[in-house]
Amino acid sequence: MISEEIRKTVSENSLQSTGAGIPWQTLLHKKELTLGFIGGSVTQGYANGDVYKKPYPALLCDLLRERGYSVKEAACAAPGMNCMVGTLLADRFILSQKPDLVVVEFAINETTLPPSIHAFESLLRKLLTAEQPPVVCLLILRNASGYSCEPYMVPMAEHYGLPCVTLRKGLNPFLEQGALAWQDYADEESHPNPEGHLMLAECLLHLLDSAKDLPDEPPQALPEPWLGAPFTALRYLTPEMMTEVQTESPVVKKENWAFPTAFALHPKTGAWSFSYTGTALVLYYEVHSLPEYGDCRILLDGEPMKQPVLHGNSIYGWGNILHCTVFHSEQPETHTVRLEPLDGTFYIAGAGVC
Repeated sequence: MISEEIRKTVSENSLQSTGAGIPWQTLLHKKELTLGFIGGSVTQGYANGDVYKKPYPALLCDLLRERGYSVKEAACAAPGMNCMVGTLLADRFILSQKPDLVVVEFAINETTLPPSIHAFESLLRKLLTAEQPPVVCLLILRNASGYSCEPYMVPMAEHYGLPCVTLRKGLNPFLEQGALAWQDYADEESHPNPEGHLMLAECLLHLLDSAKDLPDEPPQALPEPWLGAPFTALRYLTPEMMTEVQTESPVVKKENWAFPTAFALHPKTGAWSFSYTGTALVLYYEVHSLPEYGDCRILLDGEPMKQPVLHGNSIYGWGNILHCTVFHSEQPETHTVRLEPLDGTFYIAGAGVC
């Protein structure tokens, strides 16, 4: 059991920044708030093969209701979700709800390589350039081994003037002193237990408490990208929308809350091809360890891609969605992607295009 005193200290010390150019006074004196949450399994509340009914988003909303707010929650989260999936789904599940504030949690779902940084910055800029842009807050976590994308997420938060909570700052001193063990916070390598979720909710609540009496600041102009954001304008083409696809593969229903249909490719139905003119094309596909799932050869303009085979069958898959960036460029280009199923069934859940 984590004591109230330790949770309070962690929440205070985890505050990285309240951001800049934010009308906190106006926002937090509203009586009705819509909070968005986008992230991976932690934001969903997954742990030990189950999903907690009260992960940190629900707990934060409850804490704010205790303060007298009327709170609406909009969540987009799933195990294994990365920023390229989040950017694709943000319009439908987050921005459509006109949120006042969006918490972004991807620090343990991404890598520190440029493709991940581009995807993360694209998601931030999509949120920040919305018709009614929300306040975007970063929740930067770490796992049991200390892994985190904090080294680029904190500088990017500073670049954009974003509020930021960094778990390492608050939690690590107690772990190093032996006052807390990792198991006090988490059930697994990455997933908080109920005590850990309460701690995360209180870290975010402390951010809002710290910002509530700050004066309104005029919005800052959107700066140039920190590294690059080629997928900012990414939009989702469902299989039903991809009418120009050349294939005999059927579109089938899937039990996935975000990707309810998919093209089912199989050697018997032959190849699948799609041409697109634009600045980016990303394919999304389902991965599973079940034996009926198969692999596909992928070609761009008739030539094998750098990653020549997409593996829909993986011992690490559980029906989660992965992506393949077919191309991205500064100016519109026309390219054709062709998939040739090798064995089993390969499921294409849709495409992201710019």
